Amino acid sequence: MKKTSTVFNLTVAVIALTMAASASVVLNEMELNPPEGGAEWVEIYNDGNESVDISGWTTAITDGSWVGKFPAVPAGTIIAPLGFYVFNGQASWNHDNGGFATLYDAAGQKVDKSAIRLDTLSNDFTYGRHPDGHNTNSDGDWGLGYATRGRSNIR
Repeated sequence: MKKTSTVFNLTVAVIALTMAASASVVLNEMELNPPEGGAEWVEIYNDGNESVDISGWTTAITDGSWVGKFPAVPAGTIIAPLGFYVFNGQASWNHDNGGFATLYDAAGQKVDKSAIRLDTLSNDFTYGRHPDGHNTNSDGDWGLGYATRGRSNIR
């Protein structure tokens, strides 16, 4: 009985640490209306001090009834502390130049969601968190700036 209890406690501790680490991964930047010939993309950021296995994670951009689902992250993908990962969309996606992004973990649970943003300019400006990973669940977390895909958002 004691051995079973120890294994159970160890399993619970590992799950708790994994959940705490994954809580530090947030949406960080999104391209909702790229220049001619470009594709939409969503960047995530690990604001924590621990590496996080993001295998199987996915994201989507939703604009009204239109949903652009990004492919899942390949198995074995680790996002380092203060690291970035970019989901690449399709150049053929066609919607009304705005929307919101939602990040899901491998189990399909929502990890983060942005507010609705509108981008009618078809240029290299994107919505990003300033500073990286800033997450107070308010509109003030996000700003429009020059795209910094896979790099720190610099004002």
